[in-house]
This record gives sequence, C-alpha cells and structure tokens, in this order.
Amino acid sequence: MEKRRRTNTIDSSPQEILAGLDPLLQPFDDQNDNPEYLNHRSSVFCIPTTDIDENIRSSFLRKSLSYIERFSGIIYSLIASLLFTCSNFIIKQLDVVLLDVFLIRFVIQGIISLIFIIYKGYHPFTFNSNSLLIFIRSLIAATGSLCFYIALSLLSLPDLTTLRYTQVIWTAILALMIFRERITRPTILASLLTLIGVICVAQPSFLFTKLKSFNATSQVSLSKPDEQRLLGMLVALLCAFSTSMSIVLNKKLLENKVRQSIIMFHFILLTFTILLITQTYYWTFSKTNQQKFQIEKIYFTKNFLIATILATLQLIPMVLSQKSIKREHPSIVTVIQASDILFAIILQNIFSINKSNKLALIGSTLVLTSIVIVGVHKLRQDRTTVEENQ
Repeated sequence: MEKRRRTNTIDSSPQEILAGLDPLLQPFDDQNDNPEYLNHRSSVFCIPTTDIDENIRSSFLRKSLSYIERFSGIIYSLIASLLFTCSNFIIKQLDVVLLDVFLIRFVIQGIISLIFIIYKGYHPFTFNSNSLLIFIRSLIAATGSLCFYIALSLLSLPDLTTLRYTQVIWTAILALMIFRERITRPTILASLLTLIGVICVAQPSFLFTKLKSFNATSQVSLSKPDEQRLLGMLVALLCAFSTSMSIVLNKKLLENKVRQSIIMFHFILLTFTILLITQTYYWTFSKTNQQKFQIEKIYFTKNFLIATILATLQLIPMVLSQKSIKREHPSIVTVIQASDILFAIILQNIFSINKSNKLALIGSTLVLTSIVIVGVHKLRQDRTTVEENQ
C-alpha cells in the first residue's frame, strides 16, 4: 500500500506539474501528452543509457547537441526566468503606472486564451460542482498577481523576488495540511531558513532609498519611505501566500478533471475585472492620485508603450515554462525558476544606484537554499520510487 502511494507521487501528470507553477508564469495551454522526462529522453532525472551510437560519440557536434537536448528543460526554464526578471526590472525603471500596463497585458492574454478555448471546443462557463472552487481559486490567484504588481512599484526587484519565492515553502506547508502529507526534516529545515531569510530581507535598512511622498507607479501616498517599504513587504508576503493557496487549489481542480486552460481563463478574466475596477477608481475617485486622467499623457507615451510591449512579451516565458515542464522533473523546474532571485540581484547591482548590502544577500541566499532543499528532497524521493518500480 505504501509503495502504491509513493508511486502516485511520481506518476506526476503534466497537469499536476502545471498546477505547481506560479500563476504569473503558468501557460494557459493544456498539456495532455506525457512529459518527456518520464521516458528519460531529455532530463537529468535519470542517467541516460550507455548504448549510444559510436558515430555520435565520435562527433563533437552531435555529442554537444545530445547534451543540449538532454538539458533542454533546464535551458528553457533558465531562459524563461531570465526574460521574466529582465522585463519586470525594465518595466519598473520606466516610471509608469504599472497596473495600467498589466491591464492591457491581460486584455491581450485573455483574447489569446479565449481563442484557444474556442478552438478546442471547450465551454468555459459551464456551471457544475467545481464552479465555486474555480471562482475561489481565480480570486486568490488574482489577488496574488495584483499584489505582485503593487509590490513591484513599492520594493526593489530583489526584495520582491525573494519574498515572492517564499511561496515554495508556503505551498509545502499547505500541502501538508490539506493533502495530509507527512512532514519531513528537509521541509522543517527549509521553513526555518526561509523565516530567517525573510527577516534578513525585511530589515529596515535593507536597500533603503529616499522616495518622494508620492510615487506615480505605486498609486500610494505615504509620508515616510519606511512606511512604503513596510507596506511593500506585507503586500509581497500576501502575494507569496496567495500564490501558494492558488497552487494548492489548482492541484485540487486538476484532480477533479478540470482543464488547465479553463482554470487559467477564469483567472485571467477575474484579474482583468479587478484591474479594471481598481484603475477606474484610481483615475476617477482616488484622493491619493495627484494626476488627471489624460489619455495622451498617460498611454500615448514612449515609456508606456515600451512597458506594455515588455509586459505582453512575458507570454514568451509562459510558453518556455510549458516546454520546460514537458522535458524536466517538476522539482528541478521549481529550483531553476528560483534563479529569478539571482537574476534580480545581478540586475539591481549592475544597473541600479541602490546596491545590495550583505544582510540582503544573506537573506536571498537563505531563501534560495530553502528552495533547493525542498526541490532536491522531492527529486530524491521520486528517483527512489522509480528505481523501486524498475
């Protein structure tokens, strides 16, 4: 019985792998074919067979191509993380109203998602026993996404990225509570490291910057920089927790045979609705807004156009993420995605006048280490299961 239960963990369907992805990087496509890593064709998950053609051995080019194919899942995931982090870093520097930018991005993403659903012949608004759970999951995921964009305007990208990736630990803890999984020592150690890392990142002097009393991109009027930073920290942690909840609920929906594309369509639709309401209130009724709503000065500017293009191009990392999870074990994909933290730190220290201090680097390193611990532990469990089944 124990062996069968462990086997179910490795029979990770592509849908279950998709469920574990951050909604910000989750593709809306359905993945019905088996992931290639189960066939040992393109993954570091298993050692390749030794009966390799001698011609391939003798050819450096073919040998290099074979290694590229084997590590293609990692390569796709790394490129996705790099593009996602770089685009967010550039968008943040453009000094535009971020929620307006991502409102347009979700319009485009929603149209693409709807076209895909119509092409597949699905019925996205069929009411059944899963409808309420889909709505709850969409609301939680939309909250997490909205918090990410707000925190992006309040915090430096390394701060936000580090706090956001605490979602890996939150997800592990929630899975223990909801799916009754057994708590393990690596999970406990990773949780402690994450807690210490968050404390290091949240220290008041960390990347302290003097900000104006009003920041157009944040839509928030605060009298002191430390108040803005504290708000950003709380919003970023809410983003991480909401993302974890949405991941767990996504797994539950996929267990109930709800298609990933339907789940993502409802998430996109609800996120767009919330953004539309939020921005309508901001430009019409908000007392913190010191600007007048003028389409020419807000939307028809070079910076806003560049930001919108970059936000829309974030659909490319979504496609690359889907390719990576077909080719690589989900634990490895999770660890590779956490390279966002490293990319954010590198960009911040090269292109920004605000450099990371030692305590900031320690906090980010601890969070990244906790993610590696969880990922390696899961990978070892699954490899052991495969070996027992062979």
